[in-house]
Amino acid sequence: MSEIFEVNPRLLEQVNATELSVKQKQQHEFRLIGSQRRKPGLMMWCVNLKTGEIKEAPVKRECVVNLKTRQPEYKSRIVVEPHCLYRQCLNKKSFIKRLIREGVIIQRVPRESDVIAR
Repeated sequence: MSEIFEVNPRLLEQVNATELSVKQKQQHEFRLIGSQRRKPGLMMWCVNLKTGEIKEAPVKRECVVNLKTRQPEYKSRIVVEPHCLYRQCLNKKSFIKRLIREGVIIQRVPRESDVIAR
């Protein structure tokens, strides 16, 4: 289940500015900004900067056979989605705390079910 949060407007302006530059080039180029090694016990979370949706990052697991040992090796990769920011955290609550500390999100947008319950 995903929650919706309000994204920092300054960060959203930066995303919109980069979109304009990509549209002017008329080419879609993907750049590797950075990579992270998986830390045991942590999960990869993502926040969509356009919608403010927070969810667990989708993982694609591949099996490759090592020709020397003839044993299967498993490699996991994150499926990168546009306008998403990725971080490793223990759970959703700590991910939200980290995003607030970094200034990515401002506040939680109440859902209809929260308003009815009050």
